[in-house]
Amino acid sequence: MPTTALNHFNQDIARAHAICAHADRLPRSNAAEQLLRSDLLRSAWMFAVGAMDAYFCDAYTDIVAATIISKSRHPAANLPDFFYDIRFPVRAILEPYANNENWRWRMAARKMMDVLSLPTVQTLFNKFFRRGHKFFRDRMADWIVHPDAKKRLFGITRAAFNAIGANHRAKAIEDAQDQMEERYRDLIQRVGTIASTIATVPRFPRRH
Repeated sequence: MPTTALNHFNQDIARAHAICAHADRLPRSNAAEQLLRSDLLRSAWMFAVGAMDAYFCDAYTDIVAATIISKSRHPAANLPDFFYDIRFPVRAILEPYANNENWRWRMAARKMMDVLSLPTVQTLFNKFFRRGHKFFRDRMADWIVHPDAKKRLFGITRAAFNAIGANHRAKAIEDAQDQMEERYRDLIQRVGTIASTIATVPRFPRRH
């Protein structure tokens, strides 16, 4: 994956962790203190989902834009057939970009990732990945046994997965992917709910 997108993701996740750490140290002896702590934890949640959203968006943008720029610099290069079927938003392509002409391709690719969903991520990225490295089934076993993996994400612990016989692992991986997709749908939907709630909170009138 592009290094810049990963660096930005790590920075954003670090901010979410910092908010969680700060909230964890706050007192919670009364309703007001509990509400403040809860608000901070919710903001960390939104930061984390926003980090994931930005990462996939930036990574896909970099892949598509780099491919187009490479083709423009080396016209003889052969691209896979699927690439010619990618549909770019016309507005993003026709907008003037005075500082960097190649920026239009980044903006066009970014428009294609406006809505965060794991099926969208799979559809867009897997065309670029080689066999054995596609989202998400090909990587699932490695993720399940990762030291930081959680049962709530995959529905199975590292130890339990390692104890499964080879002839039953395919089903375990399938179940783990279903659990992961359900978990992320819940995480993303909750952020939408939080954002909608924030939008309904009365605001103080601005001073003139």
